[in-house]
Amino acid sequence: MPKLDGIDFKIESAIGHSVGALVSKVLEQQAQLADQRINQTLLTELVEQFVQSERELAEAHATVLAMSRTDGLTGIANRRWFDESLATELARAIRSKTRIGLLLMDIDCFKLFNDNYGHSAGDDCLRAVAQAVQAIVKRPPDLTARYGGEELVCILPDTDAEGVERVGNAILDAVRSLAIPHAFSKAIDIVTLSSGGVSIIPEEGMTPKQVIEAADAMLYISKEAGRNRLTIAPVPPPPPPVIEGAP
Repeated sequence: MPKLDGIDFKIESAIGHSVGALVSKVLEQQAQLADQRINQTLLTELVEQFVQSERELAEAHATVLAMSRTDGLTGIANRRWFDESLATELARAIRSKTRIGLLLMDIDCFKLFNDNYGHSAGDDCLRAVAQAVQAIVKRPPDLTARYGGEELVCILPDTDAEGVERVGNAILDAVRSLAIPHAFSKAIDIVTLSSGGVSIIPEEGMTPKQVIEAADAMLYISKEAGRNRLTIAPVPPPPPPVIEGAP
């Protein structure tokens, strides 16, 4: 009987040991699964934080880039962005042998406006005029920029002389419709613009400076003619056709 009891004890011990080992293994696996779930949660949180940080960084970069291209007073493109854009569009027009249009504008008698109404009113005037111009120039490739002081400029890619003239006249009308009083103007008694425009098919080697100078020459004519007007550079007539056998 003791021997039998010993056998029973050994059996019970073996069973107890097996059950204990099984329980330990189950508990260990559960702990591992819990650790995996925790790690997965942490990994998910880290990925979400990374994505959010990347999004915020991209937004901050876009904001800084926009600020670097924007004139602080008027809210339109600044001179730096204009220079870069004109160089890009001119190079594209040369490659594709297409036209590029440019309008150069000046607020008439703006110094007299500032001197008599004050610089704060001058800033408000310049801001209103710039926004009125930008509202007309709507196509995605177009650009309205502050060229310097009271001068504004518009790049009009792939635009012929008629298109430049149409946009230029619409701009003059929009600025006149603001009806900003200017009793000291030498044009009329409200704020107006003088404008010069060109539309050219640029040749290889042509520079942005040459395009600007061509528009500036037209602007000078507008001012000399009494201001409050647009002058477009004449389009040269096409060359005569070549007739075979002609002397």
